[in-house]
Amino acid sequence: MSPLATTLLAEITARPQQFDEIVDAHRAVPWRTFLYAWGELRAADLLTRDDDGNFVAVRK
Repeated sequence: MSPLATTLLAEITARPQQFDEIVDAHRAVPWRTFLYAWGELRAADLLTRDDDGNFVAVRK
C-alpha cells in the first residue's frame, strides 16, 4: 500500500470522516495521486460507512 493510502487509513481509523473532509485535508496532494491511494483502500475493502455516511476503517 502506498504511503498516502496508509496515511488516509490511519486518519479514518482515528476519526470517521466524510469524503470531502478527507479530500480537504489533502489538497496539497495531486488529485491523481490522491485518487490512486483512495482506490487502493477501496480495492482492499478496508473502508465501510457508518449510519451518517462517514467512512470508517474496517477492523480485520
